[in-house]
Amino acid sequence: MKKPIIYIASPYTKGDPAINVRFQCRIFDKLLTEGKVWPIAPLWTHFQHIIFPRPYEDWLEYDNALLPLYDGCLRLNSEEPALDYIEEKSSGADGEVEAFKAMDKPIFYSIESLYEWVESLL
Repeated sequence: MKKPIIYIASPYTKGDPAINVRFQCRIFDKLLTEGKVWPIAPLWTHFQHIIFPRPYEDWLEYDNALLPLYDGCLRLNSEEPALDYIEEKSSGADGEVEAFKAMDKPIFYSIESLYEWVESLL
């Protein structure tokens, strides 16, 4: 069985974008290290945007064009316990969840539930 390709959907513009990007990169690293899925971290475009800024709508269009390529979505709140930081709200991530629902692809709200699904595929 091939590893599923999983899109990480989490807050970006609501709250602190720097903390939100760091959170998603940390989740990406955890998933890649654990090796059960191929993670996709769309907030990496934050770094592209720093060097070559584009309108926000361009990034949304880019992300939405690629969503059909992925097997599922992991929707998480951005959290940084050391800073007592939690951001739950994200119109972008919520829109991505709706897109995955429309494609009849699974959405997970925890790494544990994602991994249970992966195990069920074996």
